[in-house]
Amino acid sequence: MKRTQKILIISFLLLSGFTLLVGAPIAETAHQKILDMDLSQSSMETIVQAYDDLYTHIGVIANNARADMNEARQQGNRQAYREAYRRYTDLAAYATMSQAQTERLLERIMAEPDAKQLEYALWLYERSRYYRPTLQIDFVQSEEGFNYCYTQRIQQPPQTKIVLPDASQFRLNAAKTGMLAGWGLTPDHIDYEPGQTITMPLTNQTLYAIWTSAVQFSDPISQTEELHQAVNLGDIIAVPQVTPPTSNYRFLGWYDQHSRTLVDQATAYEVVSKGAFFKGLWKNLTVEAISPLYYGFDRLPTDSQIKVGFSVSNQGNIPLRGLTATLSSSSPYVTILRDRLKLNDIPAGLYRTNNNRYATRSQTSISGEVNTFNFIITEAPSGTPIPLTISITDESGESWTSSVTFTVR
Repeated sequence: MKRTQKILIISFLLLSGFTLLVGAPIAETAHQKILDMDLSQSSMETIVQAYDDLYTHIGVIANNARADMNEARQQGNRQAYREAYRRYTDLAAYATMSQAQTERLLERIMAEPDAKQLEYALWLYERSRYYRPTLQIDFVQSEEGFNYCYTQRIQQPPQTKIVLPDASQFRLNAAKTGMLAGWGLTPDHIDYEPGQTITMPLTNQTLYAIWTSAVQFSDPISQTEELHQAVNLGDIIAVPQVTPPTSNYRFLGWYDQHSRTLVDQATAYEVVSKGAFFKGLWKNLTVEAISPLYYGFDRLPTDSQIKVGFSVSNQGNIPLRGLTATLSSSSPYVTILRDRLKLNDIPAGLYRTNNNRYATRSQTSISGEVNTFNFIITEAPSGTPIPLTISITDESGESWTSSVTFTVR
């Protein structure tokens, strides 16, 4: 064996032996210091420093052991690798804060002044995998003939912003449960409003849903929100009047999906149970674009068949079904060869072109000659405007109209 190789191996063995003899006792001593500490008498600064010192020692020893393993692997020295690996795994006895230690420290932290509790709680969250405060959201509702049991568990670092659920995030049968009035630390007192933002507590907590007899009307399209609380059987509730945001919207009424009750905004609602949640129903159809295929808007040819496609969207909250589109023109130069198209249904919130097979989440380009309008322009001088109107009707007879003007080249 060459002299250089002998020197390297001897140096490696000496270094490994030093880490073996010194590393573990240092970690053990630091760990024992913590075990011997009286948490009720020692200051939190002293406790934190002791743990931080321990983890600093562990970090140095672990880095040395990993370096030894890497060097042993490169030299093919299995015995040295096993020794270094054993030293590395032995650190686990000191590197993990136990559940019992975590609980003792949390108890000590909660005895600190309010201004310091969060600082130490965040430190404990980083140091112990056993400290994971839980906020339990309890939706339990139980009465004669009805039982609903659901809980939601939230685990986040202390003081994380938490938005509490509101009535829009779950749909229980309001006729049986009533409406969500708020959240309480006890089942009979409201401490937080629905949808309120709170901070994650330092210890495990439960919030109870508190219910009340109520009738709610909710419609984000017209921005209408009305809540009538503490209602009684037979009460007469005025139905909100809504204004369509644009002419493309058609209001169908207020609908409660559990009782399958549809009320018109021109009527009143009589309370027949513990509550109801009414949602505004809207149809909407918007013609996003009308475009000739292959030609520009101001360059339509004469004496040639021209095909026109279009793109539409449904920004309402119910699907549009049984759609039929028709094309018309007031121009004496236009002869329409195909003026009627059948369209596939458009689910709420989606887009479709005249020949899309599937509805899409965003507007797509108009292309393809399948299922397109077809017309011809004859004897029109250059620059002649060509007005076109597309009307689309659904299965119930509701109709939407959009117009466009092209120009002869």
